[in-house]
Amino acid sequence: MSDNAPPQQPYPPQGYYPPQPPPKKKHTLRNVLLVLLAIGVLFIGGCALLFGAAVNEVDKAVTESAEKDAEPGGPDNPLEITEGEAFEVSGFDYADGWTIKNNADLDLFEIDRLRVTNNRDSSDSALVEIKFNQGSEVLASVDCTSDDIAVGQTVTLNCISADALPADYDTITINDTF
Repeated sequence: MSDNAPPQQPYPPQGYYPPQPPPKKKHTLRNVLLVLLAIGVLFIGGCALLFGAAVNEVDKAVTESAEKDAEPGGPDNPLEITEGEAFEVSGFDYADGWTIKNNADLDLFEIDRLRVTNNRDSSDSALVEIKFNQGSEVLASVDCTSDDIAVGQTVTLNCISADALPADYDTITINDTF
């Protein structure tokens, strides 16, 4: 052997193995549970968000409906009208020239030539109630109806009452029924 040769490493004794680091723990169960927990939180948060949005939309619709009902001529706020004169209720323009016709033989009356033009945003039918009042007492009423009216279209309403026309009344009012 030469003196310049590197010294040889002795072989470890038989049965001896150098110490190994302990195997890493995989934490699979913990990781799966954390992923499931994150998915559950996202799901519950999404459901809460959708529920909140739905509640908000319902609240807006109820508020809009209540505001519309309180407009003049709405179900909660009858509009005083005068025979033969034009008037407007929520985008329905009623023309002048209408009259009250009494049919004493049949003990009923009708509103004749009550024409309405739909100036709303979409087609709609008219369903209104006209009341004849003495003070706060309703003496008679008549329901007026139409088929669906296209935007910009004018139709004549069908207005016949089963009530007798009162001999004395001080106001006539109209309101949408819904």
